[in-house]
Amino acid sequence: MSNVSRQQYRDAVEKMLADYRAAGPIETKQRKYRSVLIGHGWCAEVHRLAEVVLHLIDRGNRHETLILLRTMVETTLSLHWLSQKGDAGALGVLAEGGRLNRAAAEDMKKAFSVPQELLDAIKGESVEKTDESEIFRKFQAQCDEVDPKRELYSVYRYLCGYAHPSWTGASAFIEWTTEPPSLRSEPKEGGAAVVEATVAMCLVWAGRAYDEMINGKPRKQLLRSVAKELGLRAALPLIN
Repeated sequence: MSNVSRQQYRDAVEKMLADYRAAGPIETKQRKYRSVLIGHGWCAEVHRLAEVVLHLIDRGNRHETLILLRTMVETTLSLHWLSQKGDAGALGVLAEGGRLNRAAAEDMKKAFSVPQELLDAIKGESVEKTDESEIFRKFQAQCDEVDPKRELYSVYRYLCGYAHPSWTGASAFIEWTTEPPSLRSEPKEGGAAVVEATVAMCLVWAGRAYDEMINGKPRKQLLRSVAKELGLRAALPLIN
């Protein structure tokens, strides 16, 4: 993987994006298969964010892509977790979503005039706790099921330093080679050096996770081929 250039990663990302856009209608295993419906949205989000990352790189905003990479990594891992958990995982996602919406609605009622129909709709959402909803509530718990060594979670934590106000993000704009340290108007590259590689990983793994959920696994051959070219693992490990 260390011998793969940025341009090779970029070419692979563009190939996967073109293939994803060109894909025809997707036939799910079951017409109302909940995990497939959720997985479709997450997979689409990963690919759309990848396109935005390329636009930002071309505009000279490589540093800002790190914020989007965090979401891509998180969504990719959650999609893989969902593909392994199936309908039980989907119910957990829906239940956790309902819990968050109810909590938000209660807070909004205290400060805003929230339409009653919106409150009624939120109250009607499922909030039943399950083992999967408790795992989905904490991203680290999802990672632990997929990767007990927490290697993937360490990438996510590193990217959080750019997605949240932190010393990591601020230090990119400080030049330490001067005395005293000077302020930079443009960020140092730092972690942004791995942008293309991380995007490629997310597209391979998110694509494979979703591909396993639908009939015929239509993108399996291309994604495995790209992973081999880049020296990447063809898919994330199965959950025991």
